[in-house]
Amino acid sequence: MEKEAPEHAGDAVQVFDVADALTRRDGIRGRVDMAKSSNCYIAVFQTPPRGGETHVHQHPDSDQILFVLQGECTVEGLDGKRTLGPEQGVLIPAGVHYGFTNTAEEDLIFLSMRTESTGGRRVAYVPNVASDVEVKIPEEMISAKGLGSHVYVYAMDRNTMGISPLLMDEWNRASLLRMNCQYERRNGYVTAIIPERIAQWYRLNDLNDSDYTVVPDADNTRVRIDLSPLLKRESSR
Repeated sequence: MEKEAPEHAGDAVQVFDVADALTRRDGIRGRVDMAKSSNCYIAVFQTPPRGGETHVHQHPDSDQILFVLQGECTVEGLDGKRTLGPEQGVLIPAGVHYGFTNTAEEDLIFLSMRTESTGGRRVAYVPNVASDVEVKIPEEMISAKGLGSHVYVYAMDRNTMGISPLLMDEWNRASLLRMNCQYERRNGYVTAIIPERIAQWYRLNDLNDSDYTVVPDADNTRVRIDLSPLLKRESSR
């Protein structure tokens, strides 16, 4: 009798056979796990015509590889679409927005390999629209490695936003939402224009300088925006 692989066999080599799984199961229906450890999983999926993860989204916690075995897979990102055929694949780094659809008339069968074992958080794509809310940061607090065309704002918790010109893996994994935002340089300050979606999450209509404090890190590449003064003022009303 064939033995089932343990739920987490990170201390043992795991051999998997997709062709055998297809034969034994009379074709894949949905998802069949091939191998799993505490750090990754490999599964084979069957997706019917017009099926897939059709809405653009991202997984902030894990990289993902999709490898087509049968049929066609149309992958859509923020920079366009690409159709993959058998023996073609795509690498989707953590935090990159994508969606995929089976646009052919036959079932799509593909391998999915992800660098964590549970399937990860799935965060929907939100259009990036600037709000009227601005945050002023002394430029030297975040410019140690330079400033690009935008900065990133992280929704960290109810009291705290994070802002950095860098993609911070630690913050990316811990935050509820991350978006890029426009900024302006004014009189030694970086003025970050907070995206509307994040302003709505914090219920911000406007911010005065006294509504927050800026807490820098030692390396001067990121700051935390502590909204406690605003929340304290609002709770006392």
